[in-house]
Amino acid sequence: MPGRLRTSFRFGNLSEHLGLLLLKGIAAVADVPRPEDVGLDAIATLLRRDEDGNCYAEDSFLVQLKSESVTSIDYEGHELEWLVGQTQPMFIGLVSLADARISLYSTIFVNHAVLALHAKKVTIRFGVSEIPGFLRGQKWLPWTMAGADTATVWLGVPVLQWALSDLANKSWSTRTYRTLKRFISVAQRERELLSFGQTSVLDWSTNNPGSIVSRSGFQKGSPDDFGALAERCAPGLNSLMLQAWSMRNDAGESLMLALINLAAALRNCGVVNDPHHIFGKSFVPIKAESIEGPVSAPSGAESL
Repeated sequence: MPGRLRTSFRFGNLSEHLGLLLLKGIAAVADVPRPEDVGLDAIATLLRRDEDGNCYAEDSFLVQLKSESVTSIDYEGHELEWLVGQTQPMFIGLVSLADARISLYSTIFVNHAVLALHAKKVTIRFGVSEIPGFLRGQKWLPWTMAGADTATVWLGVPVLQWALSDLANKSWSTRTYRTLKRFISVAQRERELLSFGQTSVLDWSTNNPGSIVSRSGFQKGSPDDFGALAERCAPGLNSLMLQAWSMRNDAGESLMLALINLAAALRNCGVVNDPHHIFGKSFVPIKAESIEGPVSAPSGAESL
């Protein structure tokens, strides 16, 4: 092996090691060794410091570390699919060697852009855009088309920013825990909404748990997604039916009838969302006289 190493690589390695050390001030960190590095530098688990003197492991998240000299990152093809396909909240940490500081940016707006624009390539930029928002409560637009199948995405301000000197500060530790705990909860909820073709308008300021807000955003759907969406809703519909059954009153019976009609309509559309026939079996006990007007079996109920 040659006895040399490019200076940029050397400083990149130092930034990564410093970033891992800084992350360990707020989380239990499993750093990914270079031979296993497929895009992630750390798998972290948020730690809660309790009054009993112990640290308790809670929510997990993913981190990719970069030097603060990086101003943009491109993801294309399988790289972009990998990024938006992560099941845990993901952050990019920009590390400053000069200030021994890390800035943690969420990547959730990349998921929004891919859903809205069907982008195949994304250029990530840090900070906010100068484009006015178009949704209620949206202060600025986090993504825009930059060409065919290409989007530019601004990640917003860092969710968290801290330096090595902050690690010994107990009040900083408490505030940082509250901020990241709140944000991870919002990000996990957002990933659930994305699976239904929905997004939220998100806003936050750095190191401020009270600033993190989520409002209803936009929705997007396609007839091609109908079957998969209905199948995803099936467990919730079954749970609602069982809850309605347990209510044993007029309200419960009205709810059950509505759910049975919905299940029948979905089956008529070719969606088998009730493989155990919970809805069909539940139709018989409903008392017709407990609901205003005559009640007849909904179309398709006989096949439920």
